[in-house]
Amino acid sequence: MLPGNDERLGALRVAVPAMKDQNQMDMITTELAGAVSCVRLCGRLDAGAADELGLRFTAATAAHGRPAVIDMTEVSFVASMGLRLLISAARALSSKGQKMALFGATGMTQETLENAAIDKIVPVLGTQDEALAAVST
Repeated sequence: MLPGNDERLGALRVAVPAMKDQNQMDMITTELAGAVSCVRLCGRLDAGAADELGLRFTAATAAHGRPAVIDMTEVSFVASMGLRLLISAARALSSKGQKMALFGATGMTQETLENAAIDKIVPVLGTQDEALAAVST
């Protein structure tokens, strides 16, 4: 699991109960160099988590009006509502002239992102450095 809140970094941890198996979706937001928001997700981004996380995720990404990178390294599953959440945030940022990129997805999560062709809307990259470069151009 992800570490707890760290006020020095402006981090926010949000635990969202999952629907069936009591897994949690954790979210930590930090600001990276260059005023880029970084949202680190951990757990299952299923319908219940997407619903509970929606407002906080949007506030952590689009509301600030600055580029955002989303760390998917520890996301084990993404449902259609999770995809919708990611796409909505990317479009909201785009409407403000900013970019969003996903990075670190593996296994079933990467396969789901590829099958949904989400990379047509938001870049899906391997590393944080690649994601930072994508939102900085």
